[in-house]
Amino acid sequence: MSKTLVIILNHNIPHYADRLYDSLKDFQGETYDVFVMDNGSKPEYVAVNTHIRLEENTYWGGGLNESIRMVLRDDKYDSLLFLNNDIEVTGEVFVDLLRKEMFEKDFVLLSPCIAGSAQPWKQMQCWGSKETREVLWIDQMAPMFHRKLLEVVGKFPDELYFGWGQELICFDICQERGWKTGVCDHVCILHYGKQTYIQNKLFIKERSVDSVVERIIPISERHALAAQEYRNYFAVNVLKHGVFDDLRKYGEEYTYYGAVEEHATSRKFKQKTSFLGKLKHFVK
Repeated sequence: MSKTLVIILNHNIPHYADRLYDSLKDFQGETYDVFVMDNGSKPEYVAVNTHIRLEENTYWGGGLNESIRMVLRDDKYDSLLFLNNDIEVTGEVFVDLLRKEMFEKDFVLLSPCIAGSAQPWKQMQCWGSKETREVLWIDQMAPMFHRKLLEVVGKFPDELYFGWGQELICFDICQERGWKTGVCDHVCILHYGKQTYIQNKLFIKERSVDSVVERIIPISERHALAAQEYRNYFAVNVLKHGVFDDLRKYGEEYTYYGAVEEHATSRKFKQKTSFLGKLKHFVK
C-alpha cells in the first residue's frame, strides 16, 4: 500500500517540533510515515525526535525541496505532507482525512483550514463547507502534494528559499493540467505563526574580509527580503495563467458563503415540510 511522507520542518524551535511529532507518531504506519527534519538548527535547538539533519539552514524552500527529493526517490510514497512545526493538529485523524480527500476527490494539492483570523490569506480560513472548497491556490503552512504534482515540479527555484512563490508555481501547473487545489474546512489546524522570528531564533551569517559575524534577522527585514525575491522572480518568470497582483488580491478578498446558503436552504425545506405535516393533520 502506498503512503504519505510527512515531514515536520524544524529550525531552532524544537519544543514545537517535538510536540507536533508526538501528536502524529502513534498513528503512523499503514498510511503515512512521519519524520522531523532539522534545518540547520544550533546544537541546543535540535529537536529530541530529529530523524533528518541538514547541516546548513536551507530555509523553508530548501527544506521542501529536500522533502520532494525523498518522495521522488521512493516509490512507496504517493504524496508529501510538509508541515511547519508551529502548528497543532488532531493527530488521530489529521493525515488520513487529508488522504481521503486527495485520493477520493481527485485533488493534487490540499490544505487543512486555519483556525481564527486570516494569516493573511482568507481562503485559508474555515468557511464551514461540508465539501473541500476548490481554490486557486493555497498558503503552504501544511500542504499535502500529490506525487504527480511533485513529479512535474521536480524542485522549486532556489531563489524562492524563503517560501514565498511556490504556491503560485503550483497554481500555474494546476491550471495548465486542469488539476484541483482545495482547502478542507473539516480538517482544521491551529497555527501560531512566525515563531522562529518572534522568538529571535533566525540568524544570518555576514562575512567581512577577515571574519564571519552572526546576527539575528528581525521579521521586518526577513519580510522585505522575501518580498523582493518573490516579486523579482515573477517579474522575470511571468505566470502563464494568472496575473501576480490579481492572485494576491484573490487571497486578500476571498469569501465563501456556500455553507451559509446551504444551511438557509435546508432550514427553509425543514420549515416547509413541517408546515405540510401540520396541514395534513388538520385535513384529517
